[in-house]
Amino acid sequence: MLLTRSALRGQEVPDYQYYDSVTYNLYLSGKWNELISLGQDAIIKGIDYKYLRQRVGYARFVKGEYQKARKDFEKALSFDSYDQFTLEYLYYSYLNTGKEEYSGTIAKRLNPDLKNTLDIAAFKPVESIELEYNFKYSGTSYRSNPQYYRLGFGTKLGYRLTLFQSVSDYKQVIELQQAGANEIYSNRQTEYYSILKMLLGNKLIAETGYHFLYTRSGTSLLRGNLFLFAFAPDLKRFLLEFNGSVLNFGQERTIQTGLIAGYVFPGRSDFYFNSGVSGLFRSQTGNLILSQKAGLRILKRIWLECSATLGRMTNYNDFNGLYIYNSIDPMRLKSGITTYIPLNRKITLWANYSWERKDFYENNSFHYNQFSYLGGIKWKL
Repeated sequence: MLLTRSALRGQEVPDYQYYDSVTYNLYLSGKWNELISLGQDAIIKGIDYKYLRQRVGYARFVKGEYQKARKDFEKALSFDSYDQFTLEYLYYSYLNTGKEEYSGTIAKRLNPDLKNTLDIAAFKPVESIELEYNFKYSGTSYRSNPQYYRLGFGTKLGYRLTLFQSVSDYKQVIELQQAGANEIYSNRQTEYYSILKMLLGNKLIAETGYHFLYTRSGTSLLRGNLFLFAFAPDLKRFLLEFNGSVLNFGQERTIQTGLIAGYVFPGRSDFYFNSGVSGLFRSQTGNLILSQKAGLRILKRIWLECSATLGRMTNYNDFNGLYIYNSIDPMRLKSGITTYIPLNRKITLWANYSWERKDFYENNSFHYNQFSYLGGIKWKL
């Protein structure tokens, strides 16, 4: 009988006290893998509470598994919606998974001392400044090498509302191959761009933007006005965005509608892949633009992204209307690679190299290559 009782005691299932004590000791000793494994075992057996989720979430956070950490901290918040430790690391998890735009409701609930420590405020007239320069090498003597400059700044209007504005300038010399004698034009385009982003509820970003173009080509002047909107729900590892825009440029109108979908795969590299399709509709003609992006974290602070866009991109806009491809020669194909380097919490650098295939305006049966070198810096104040 004693042997039977001893055997039964040896097979007893660990209870709440066991998991709470052991996970706490593992947390104090920094044994993150063991903590995660034991915490998962407890959750599978129906033992789930705030401190367990906090410990497992913190362990994942330290290991760089930010998507999984976010899930644990969100669960911990369901047990205690005011806990400042949970709110703080949930906020960090949003930032490290590229979901800063969705973090407003979390930031708002942090206590005043923590907001001061993290430099979080409801209103900042100038929250960030960014500079960008783009030099392109044209593969034909009939087109000069284009140059593009852009200066932008962001304004925080509230925990749920942000405004970004920028001004830019583009210039290129065009030699049109006409019958008899060629004509040379100096093209210059000055632009103003703004986009307002609003967090609706906790999980949906709504965007509305405006882009003004002022183009001088030889002796002619053209003005363009782009109006756009977009909706992007927060689906954690899934990416989904619906967008649309109307561009009135000179006497021509271009309507663009698009859908972007993607996924962030599990793992410390946070490898992601997304696809986009856009319809361009212009004066009784229409065509599709297809785009692909894939990226991953190659080092702790360095991200690498590859991209490709295919289709006749006449008056096509990208990056929520920030860039409009309306040069005289339509682009057919663009592929490139971008590196993002956050130097610290305040400063981020990026560099891009792209190859572009463009059709000649005079005869689209002929094309030339263009090589693009772009660099930028963003400084959060």
